[in-house]
Amino acid sequence: MQRRSSAVVIVLTAWVGASACGCVNHDDRLNGGNDRIAAPLGTISIYQLAGRLDLSVDENSSTMATLTSPDNVVVIYSDPSGAAYVNGSAVIGTGPIWPVGDMLFVSESMESDIGSLLVKRTIAEPLGRIEPLPSDVPSHPNRSCIVIDAGHGGKDPGALSVIGIQEKDVVLDAAMAVAGSLRAGGQKAVMTRSDDTFVELNERANIANRVGARAFVSIHADSCHNPSADGYTIYVARSASSGSLALASAIERQLASTGAASRGVRRANYRVLVRTTCPAVLVELGYLSNVYEARRLSQSGYRRGLAKAITEGIIEYCRETGR
Repeated sequence: MQRRSSAVVIVLTAWVGASACGCVNHDDRLNGGNDRIAAPLGTISIYQLAGRLDLSVDENSSTMATLTSPDNVVVIYSDPSGAAYVNGSAVIGTGPIWPVGDMLFVSESMESDIGSLLVKRTIAEPLGRIEPLPSDVPSHPNRSCIVIDAGHGGKDPGALSVIGIQEKDVVLDAAMAVAGSLRAGGQKAVMTRSDDTFVELNERANIANRVGARAFVSIHADSCHNPSADGYTIYVARSASSGSLALASAIERQLASTGAASRGVRRANYRVLVRTTCPAVLVELGYLSNVYEARRLSQSGYRRGLAKAITEGIIEYCRETGR
């Protein structure tokens, strides 16, 4: 089969309702079709909003959300005309606030509208007594931990390859290799699962939010009814933050060096990408529906090569962002 060039290709689309192979990504048929969130264009979830403003999501529902920091309380209500309050003061001109599934989405402009009203603590202000966290749980301001998410698991096998291997096994091995390499290099890494366990989508994102992760990387393998479709893909949320885009670009640059075919960086509101407050990407390692790629992904050495590239991309991102 003729192979495409492995040169870096950055493809940013407003919405990817179907993969470039002309079929719906297999993940969209899992979990009751709730992997992707159909939010209006130009909006961000309250989790994305919280991450950009260094706030935590304390309450979340389809009708109300509360975001907090030591000095601020932001309350957002679902309302066609918009209703948001910062420390009791109304935010003017918010625009519509949309309930989508079990969370709220707001216009991207609300980031600056709310940000301008937040109380900014200066270095000169007393911080008071700070109780130490357990050694295995990093503090939120340090953003010192990378969360690695192995897709599927347990009762959810993910895609089944044309040669019989299951996605959940392929991605767990790759994810464990990434986490292991990060730890070997002195980086804190937390896995959403480290064995054949089923973890709900919301809980995967919640893990990253609870530890105040520096970045979230979800690892999957793709499938399509077109057997010639091939290549790895990196997804970011439709209204991705600059941090998410930087992380995706760094991983893309490193994966390109493996010689694997690339489908570039694409946008899609996968649930784990819009429920995390930190920079987040979802990496599809290749197509299990393609015989050539399925055979490669069944080989431990090939998976480890992809894992090494993902690890180096994460390290590059951390170095370039200086965090």
